[in-house]
Amino acid sequence: RYFFQKNEQSRVPVQSYATASSEHYFWSDELNTDAIGFAKTQDLCLAEQKCRQRGREFSELFRNQYVLNRSPTRVYPGWHKKVLYGWTLHHGMALPVVPIRDANSEPVGFLLGYALKSNSLVVQDTLRLDCRLTDFNFVSQAEATFTDLAGRYVVIFLTPRSKRIYADPVCDIPVLYDSTTKQVGSSLALVLDREVQPNPDFPPRLVLEGNRTLGLQNTLDATVKRAVSNHFLDLDSFRLHRHWPSEDAIFDPTPRNTNRFMNRGLEELATRLGNHVTALSKAYPSIMPVTGGRDSRMLLGCSPDALENIKEFCGHRFHNQSRRDIIHGRHVVRSTGYGYTQYFKEPATCTQIKDMRLKMGWSGTRGELAALAMIERYPRDHMVLRGNIMELLRANQWRYTVINKPINHMMALRRLKVTRQAPRSAAKKFGNAYFNWWQTLPENAQSRAYDFAFVEQYLPNIQGPYITAMHRTPFINPFNDRRLIEIAISMPTKLRKDGEVVKRLLQRTAPHLLKIPFV
Repeated sequence: RYFFQKNEQSRVPVQSYATASSEHYFWSDELNTDAIGFAKTQDLCLAEQKCRQRGREFSELFRNQYVLNRSPTRVYPGWHKKVLYGWTLHHGMALPVVPIRDANSEPVGFLLGYALKSNSLVVQDTLRLDCRLTDFNFVSQAEATFTDLAGRYVVIFLTPRSKRIYADPVCDIPVLYDSTTKQVGSSLALVLDREVQPNPDFPPRLVLEGNRTLGLQNTLDATVKRAVSNHFLDLDSFRLHRHWPSEDAIFDPTPRNTNRFMNRGLEELATRLGNHVTALSKAYPSIMPVTGGRDSRMLLGCSPDALENIKEFCGHRFHNQSRRDIIHGRHVVRSTGYGYTQYFKEPATCTQIKDMRLKMGWSGTRGELAALAMIERYPRDHMVLRGNIMELLRANQWRYTVINKPINHMMALRRLKVTRQAPRSAAKKFGNAYFNWWQTLPENAQSRAYDFAFVEQYLPNIQGPYITAMHRTPFINPFNDRRLIEIAISMPTKLRKDGEVVKRLLQRTAPHLLKIPFV
């Protein structure tokens, strides 16, 4: 944890977050402008204020992020602006934005990020809907199209009748909103035009040191909320409404022939995932990190037709575990006939860490921050293809003792890590919030609550802010597809936990990779 070392010169006591006598292991001036006497500017968002304060370039650090508000005269340095039906989209130059049009070419919104249709066709110019704005069921047909998309994206849907925001299945492009100011953005520092008002349930020190994880829509600010994936945000009421999964989906099947059911599902999964990787690697210059673990190996195994398009296979080496990862990852890649690039240990600077926290909106930490300096050496603007979300194939949120038993809400909260070092009153409050979320799931999906909590509550807080903060290179998870997630969750839980699903998938796609030990 070298990046949490004390900084004696920048550390100042902040009464809002801790007592004057407590030790500060985060840079308190990152959050409280009054602590260092910085004059607030009403026309600047908090991110701009921090960039000016530290002499950093806002247009570079936030080149891949966005803000949606009702202020067409607002100017963000180096950003573009688009206006439709009273709402203004401001976005950085590195964030792809294409129009959404109905069958008559009428504009009905914007698609941000990187999206693939169900046939693995990359959306690059226009997302055209098969229905007309005047159709009676236009909104429901449009929603079905948005739900079928895969990739890393945000849909801003604006019509005279309906104004909504849809995110990708795990919110890999974050959606944060303030219902009081009617402002939406990808980072807390972009949504706020003021100082952070402390959230009493999540002390910044605990969050920034990794001792508690934000969740259940919480941010470090008391009023700004994080959207839950698979819900759309109604821009009229600023309330969330679930749009997936459907009530007719089957997540706990009892097939007559389990082997046949699994083989059919894994065949569809491997084909669809491989098509996604192939399409993305053809559309964008791509990098694929490969380790000795299971997820990147499955991604590699499912994508034999894409390997020739990948510009670089790589890994980072910054401690003993990553050294073993490098050795086995290199073996995996070389067994397919390709070269492997190693990025050796390079400590992140104080400036890099402060930049990262600002871009993430002080949403917490993760172990990969130790490799930050190495990741920032990736070739600029190359798409990084990752195997995240495939943990579902290993039932990573389950314990053997709870399989085929009623959902244990207290254990579920511990898996989300929101109750670490929390008082009993806060734990009870979180428990109620979890139960309310669980009730929004269709009855057919409630038995898989641990999996859905991972997708809808954990990843949007841990993964989305992190990969969005990597402004030099876009990160994308080809597995970020509701159909692939549905297949993974519907696999028998015990077989997923035993590793049988991973084994069968690799046997089907790349059996030679099973000969290399996992790390």
